[in-house]
Amino acid sequence: MVSTSFARLALLAYFVGTTVALPSKPSAESVHLYRRQDEPNPNGPLEGWTYVGCFTDIASSRTLLEAVTVDPVLTPAICTEFCQGTTTAPTGFNFAGTEFTSECYCDFNIQGTATQVDDEECSFACAGDPTLNCGGFGRVSVYTNGGAPPTNKEQVGTWVFSGCHTDAVGGNGRTLLERFDIPEGTSIESCTAQCEATGYSITGLEFGRECWCGNEFLVEDTEAPLGECSMTCIGDHTELCGAGSRLSVYINTVVVEPTVEPTPDPTVVEPTPDPTIVEPTPDPTVVDPTVVEPTIVEPTVEPTVVEPPLEPTVTGPEEPLPTVTTEPDVEVREAARRQ
Repeated sequence: MVSTSFARLALLAYFVGTTVALPSKPSAESVHLYRRQDEPNPNGPLEGWTYVGCFTDIASSRTLLEAVTVDPVLTPAICTEFCQGTTTAPTGFNFAGTEFTSECYCDFNIQGTATQVDDEECSFACAGDPTLNCGGFGRVSVYTNGGAPPTNKEQVGTWVFSGCHTDAVGGNGRTLLERFDIPEGTSIESCTAQCEATGYSITGLEFGRECWCGNEFLVEDTEAPLGECSMTCIGDHTELCGAGSRLSVYINTVVVEPTVEPTPDPTVVEPTPDPTIVEPTPDPTVVDPTVVEPTIVEPTVEPTVVEPPLEPTVTGPEEPLPTVTTEPDVEVREAARRQ
């Protein structure tokens, strides 16, 4: 009897303790908290954008480099809105990234220089919403809208993709000979067409906008990892055009003659001969007569005619002078003088 009563008391104590241990009714504040966590944060990325991950980022080699803005109240919503439609790319970029609480970056592709790291490294609170993360120091939180990233086309016409190559690195010079500007914007098609028209068999696209041509590699051992050629072509955002010091290389499988003369060095001007003036080639068997200036001969002066001397007039013997008779005293004086 005593044992039975004791057992009943123990059972009652058990139920009482169990009832006391039940949780109390949730408060209005806790219910509001649960609902806020279940609903999407309006400051999060816009609809259609999803989180990709945390990536390294340095100022000299950005992970997303096509556009940037700094906002003192930045949130993922503001950044994804900026990247999905800007004056730089009205159709929108494929990737958006928040960094260092207030920086926003956009691009068509995640650059090959970036490395994905643990999400905990992107732990800086967003400037516009401290409940959300916006990258970190040298770390960018990346989002995507699912747009197809640009690619290196395997073949364009008779040109075949030949990998990613270095250019002007490690003290080396340029890998290819000549650079051309493409006014309509550089793309794989426009650059290969330019190289083919000028008689080159190798095309290199660099830094999203540079077009290089040559017939041989001027530097040896230029192969680089394919992911390092990750910049979008300025003339076609679906294509890749190398990167900084990196060439997306294409080789023509058909040898063609140039249809456009290369632009000469503007500092070297060859003289253009006058096509209307042609000097006659003298016949080696014909000797041109020597032209002698006419000799001007003064008129001959008629010789002076000298009349022969007149013959002396022959006259008769002189008549003796008449004898002059002098006075005697004269004769005496004359005789005395002669003595």
